[in-house]
Amino acid sequence: MHDDYLSGTIDAYDRNPLRYEEATGAMTPVAELDAFLALLPDPAARVLDVGCAFGRDTALLAERGLRAEGVDLSAGFLERARQLHPELAFGRMDARSLDFPDRTFGGVWCQATLLHLRDEDVAAAFAEFLRVLVPGGALFASFKEGEGEEELVERFSSDGARFYRYQTVPRVTTMLQDAGYRVAAVDRSNEFERFGPGYRDLTWIHAYAVKPAVD
Repeated sequence: MHDDYLSGTIDAYDRNPLRYEEATGAMTPVAELDAFLALLPDPAARVLDVGCAFGRDTALLAERGLRAEGVDLSAGFLERARQLHPELAFGRMDARSLDFPDRTFGGVWCQATLLHLRDEDVAAAFAEFLRVLVPGGALFASFKEGEGEEELVERFSSDGARFYRYQTVPRVTTMLQDAGYRVAAVDRSNEFERFGPGYRDLTWIHAYAVKPAVD
């Protein structure tokens, strides 16, 4: 299940997954991983990395003692993830339609993935994440800050055109609340200030939320 507006984005990743890996591989989200782990109901929880790309964050989650597995819509990314991390499980799935039973995961990690979805599809993904989370389970999701949507070639990490939907802190907060989450925090960080020369002057939104203990 994916819509025509996403096909170009998936193709861009499939054509050159190594380009994206080379551009983003060193952007380790240490602070975000630590904050996410602090929200989990179990320090050895089963967690799902949605939009896992080449598996960097899936492996980082596993290194922290979690039972991590990854899913993505890009076959090229999944092939690379399996090459780099043969000990971990990866599958091809849409964030809006996950092939897992209800209450499977203690956490869902979704880094720089939902920014490729329109608002109604972000809402669908949030609902699906809520379904597969156990009561008390935690969600992390990140977005690029801004307004509107566009399809463009962002040469930092790809030569292909990709679709982007930009978000604001209030909009992300409202979407999470509307989906039934308790919002733990929504913060912002500037990529250039954090990682230095060679990176972009753009602001990322980091959202942390929890599924209510009774659903």
